[in-house]
Amino acid sequence: MSEALRVLIADDNRVVRMGLEQIIDSSDGLELVGSACDGQEAIDLGERLRPDVCLLDVRMPRRDGVSAARELSQITTVVMLTHSEESEIIEGALEAGAKGYVVYHELDVEGLSHALRSVVRGSMLMSSTAADVILSNHTRRKQTDSDHIPEHSGGSAPFGLSRREHEVMELAADGLTNRQIAQRLFLSEKTVKNHINHIFSKLDVANRAEAVSVWFKKLR
Repeated sequence: MSEALRVLIADDNRVVRMGLEQIIDSSDGLELVGSACDGQEAIDLGERLRPDVCLLDVRMPRRDGVSAARELSQITTVVMLTHSEESEIIEGALEAGAKGYVVYHELDVEGLSHALRSVVRGSMLMSSTAADVILSNHTRRKQTDSDHIPEHSGGSAPFGLSRREHEVMELAADGLTNRQIAQRLFLSEKTVKNHINHIFSKLDVANRAEAVSVWFKKLR
């Protein structure tokens, strides 16, 4: 078995902290190395303990989670684990360097160890609520932009996507299914699926939610 991930948690609610401690202690592949009751303590512990990943709540005294994420993301992988579902907070956390955003009632306890390992390796971890917010905001912003595809140096889109892959990704980010994208671009569903797989590979993601999150962070 690979070495356990060293995890630091931060939440001002004592009951929640105790629950998280129990979850981590009972999860194979995870080791709890620190528990903080506010953002500043999380930063102090993070600098001293250098954990592999830090699970941060948003609303905490002294330093809130988003503020703490700006510093902690420089030394560890940060995932927000919180009750907060506000659009501005989700965007702010990702902008601050968080590599994931999970709302408590959507936490997959059994899959936590695997999910955190994926994040440490570079993937994004987005619960469905957070992914929906990112997708909704991206779609709303896009409706205010011009409909043309921006020009990029070398004639290619961000992440090395081809022009066609850029078109497919834009429609996927708008929430269209493979069939709808195929109809919109006059392609076969198989061709769209191939484009989607190439996009996932270039963005280094495993699913649509991660792709939209990465795409949104790059282009906003």
